[in-house]
Order: sequence, then structure tokens, then C-alpha cells
Amino acid sequence: MLELYHYDHSTAAQKIRIALAEKKLDWKSHHLDTSVGKREHFSPEYLKINPRGIVPTLVHDGKAIRESQVILEYLDDAFPEHPLRPASAYDKATMRLWTKLIDENLHVHSRVVGMCIVVRHAKAAAGPEELEKYLVEMPEIVRKENDRINIAQGLNSPLLPRAVAYFRTVFEDMDTALAESPWLAGDTFSLADISLGVYVTRLKSFQMAPLWSNLSHLNEWYKRFIARESYEEGVTRWGDKTTTKRQQYGIEAFEKISELWNAG
Repeated sequence: MLELYHYDHSTAAQKIRIALAEKKLDWKSHHLDTSVGKREHFSPEYLKINPRGIVPTLVHDGKAIRESQVILEYLDDAFPEHPLRPASAYDKATMRLWTKLIDENLHVHSRVVGMCIVVRHAKAAAGPEELEKYLVEMPEIVRKENDRINIAQGLNSPLLPRAVAYFRTVFEDMDTALAESPWLAGDTFSLADISLGVYVTRLKSFQMAPLWSNLSHLNEWYKRFIARESYEEGVTRWGDKTTTKRQQYGIEAFEKISELWNAG
């Protein structure tokens, strides 16, 4: 039996839900409320299966598997039908070079960008006491420290310029690779496409898509990515992230983010 502890708008959870859909696997949902007021991902029960207090966590026949990139590889090992890794050793290595970016820098930078543009508003709206409880209970020290900076300083955060510049570099590298093949690791849709695609969705939901309008190969690839049935199952059906507030905050932030993007 497969069980997934997740929440709707998490990029890390989106990746797993897309992979589950691609592999046509049935799973049981445990949807966690990760808001400042609820903090279900910091509950003692959840921390037993994921001491970092983050989502997602996959439980397969009672055994917990953590970290989204590890979960993706696990699913392909445990359920080899409908493979999500290329057949050739070279393309498989290429795939892993792309997925390696997530744990090295991309996910942390994504959180910085999201917090500075949009998420800080929701966190602050809970009030200073609830926000402090949320931060104190957060097990991840680096995440806690970064969140304190980004919530307090927003678009003036010293962490934001590097995060925006990193995204520009990655998107440009993707565009170059996609000029040679339809998918990031060759002719086969793979874990690389799943892993990177959700971050394009995230920045797009912040109204940042004009920043990479010149990257034609990336944009065509993204159209192919979101046209897949698995994207509908893994992302769209769990709710549109482009809410009115998200649009508003994104539009307000665009000039600053554009300035940082073009300075990179």
C-alpha cells in the first residue's frame, strides 16, 4: 500500500503526485495543513516518520521514504513499469545531473523567491505570536533562519538576488539543452522533466513568466509538460496556485525581480 503525506501547493509534493500518475499507481492521501496556525507537519505524529518536518513523505507497506528526489527514484525502483528514467547510461547520467540541482540549490532558492514575493504575507497575517510559534517549532535550522530573514525583509532580503540569478542560469541552461532534444534527458520524458517542471510552474504562478519569454525551447517544453495527463492529476486537480492575492503580490514584485534577473 502506498500512502503520501503531502499538501496541495508544495512543489516537492507535486513531483511525487505527477510520478504516481505517470506510473498509474493507486495511493492513499494524507493531506497536511502546513499553515502557521495549524502546523500539522510539526505534529509529534508526523515528526516520527519525518523528523525534518517537511513534506512529502511516502509510506510503502509501513516503511517511510523521505526527500522528494529520493522518493522519485524509489518509485521507479519499486515499480519498474512505465519507467521514468532513460534506458541509456548516458541519458540516465544526464537526468541525474538535472535532478541533482534540486537538492544542491534550486529548492532552497525557490523557497527564498516564494517567501519574499508571496508567502511572507500569509505567514505575517497569522500574527506575531503564531508566527513565532511556527518558527520556533520548525526543526530545520537553515530553513528557519532563512524564513526569518525573508519574512522580515521581503523584496529587500539579502538572499533574494542570488536566488533569482540562480533561476535565470538554470532556465537558460535548460533552454540550451532543449534545443537538442524534446526532453531534458534526451527523447524520453523522465524524472528530470518532472523535477524541474514544477519550479517553472511555481515562478509562473508568481507572474514571472515574462522574464523567460525569450527562451523559446524552454517554453515549448513547458507546454508539452503541462499537457500531460499526469500534470492534470498531480498539479491541476489539487488547486490553481494563481490566486488573486498571488497575482497581486507577483505584479507588485515584478519590477524588483526583473531588475535582479537582468543583473544576473
